[in-house]
Amino acid sequence: MRFLNALGMILLAGCAIPEPTEVPQQPRELAGRSPGAAQRCVLIEATQSLHVSDNDRHTLLYGSGKTIWASSLGPDCGFSRNDVLVSEPIGSYYCRGDIIRSFDRYTRIPGPSCRLGDFVPYTR
Repeated sequence: MRFLNALGMILLAGCAIPEPTEVPQQPRELAGRSPGAAQRCVLIEATQSLHVSDNDRHTLLYGSGKTIWASSLGPDCGFSRNDVLVSEPIGSYYCRGDIIRSFDRYTRIPGPSCRLGDFVPYTR
């Protein structure tokens, strides 16, 4: 009986949630910019696309110039710089809750699917 109890404890210990290894950082692209009020949706422009932050795989950025919009994917979902992002927006806006899928740029293997968070504008 003691053996079964010990075995059960070992198995349960293996199911423990690991400590996060990544320390969240502000995306490098937002340095020197001031955040504004979060918005649920942003208008899609033909000249812009969503892209992964250089140093934070859990943040997608949209826009350039004076305003860059940041959407957090949360700690459980993120993309690699080699991922090609695929979005299927409904209408002319990217909105919180929209699903973004990915596939690897080189192997074409499908990657994760994540939901967009609110869009926070960062301006100069």
